[in-house]
Amino acid sequence: MKDLKQATYEHTIVQRILHYVNVWFLPFRWGANTYRGCEHNCVYCNARYTHEFLGLPTGEFSQKIIVKDNAAEILDKEFSREKWKKMTVNLATVTDPYQPAESKFNITRNALDVFLKHHNPLILSTKSALVLRDLEVLKEIAHTGFLNVVVSLSTLNEELRKKIEPNVASVEARLKVIQELHEAGITVGIAAIPLLPLISDDETCLGNLLEVVSERGADYVITDLLNLRGEARGRFMEFLSAYDPSLISAYDKLYQTSYCDKDYVKEIRKKANELIRRYKVDGYQKMFSYRRKTKE
Repeated sequence: MKDLKQATYEHTIVQRILHYVNVWFLPFRWGANTYRGCEHNCVYCNARYTHEFLGLPTGEFSQKIIVKDNAAEILDKEFSREKWKKMTVNLATVTDPYQPAESKFNITRNALDVFLKHHNPLILSTKSALVLRDLEVLKEIAHTGFLNVVVSLSTLNEELRKKIEPNVASVEARLKVIQELHEAGITVGIAAIPLLPLISDDETCLGNLLEVVSERGADYVITDLLNLRGEARGRFMEFLSAYDPSLISAYDKLYQTSYCDKDYVKEIRKKANELIRRYKVDGYQKMFSYRRKTKE
């Protein structure tokens, strides 16, 4: 599914950049986003509803990008507060910090300087090869503190990638990112999310993915199945009707709510965890250990 309109940029001055994330199973409690909206326009995106908070249609999520011009300045102030205890921050809880807008405005790059200045623990999640532009500062952050870069990659099938992630770096480009980050001494995680039921979640597809990212130097892989919350359901079903209409009835049965059938999910997770151990990309628990140590 493609939106035809080109993205427009609206610049704003923010009063705060950090927000609390109250999700018990995540290895962080604080997040930040340098942009609102995301040009990547993935068909499965569940973050589009966040535009509603600004009174904007969810359909504009990939077309109207809010640029937080003073994000680094505000982040510096928030990190400088006496009550701030250098808690881990995920710089990408809703939108990709390295979406195309970043090549124009450098908001994320400026924020990285603040993380380095304060030696604040950082998790950085992206689907973009633009992250390699900032390799030197990321190396400094990693060598003087705590850094995980999480590369989102859920399939090795480039043709499928083009259909579900139309504006994202190619599979090969992201594999290069994984390898270069690893060679730079940076901890690299892989978010194999979302796995698409009956499309990319079988043992062969997942095993091949884990084998390849392991060879490129990934430290850990996390997986989860597709969610169809809000606008994502209509967008994904439209994709599915073009990709393989025979799967529609199966998806209707699996997704009677926004989430996949629990028994199906349990089966896939068991298989995924076995493969993760087999290919020795099971270092995710280290993140939880770090969170416990810092009492987040």
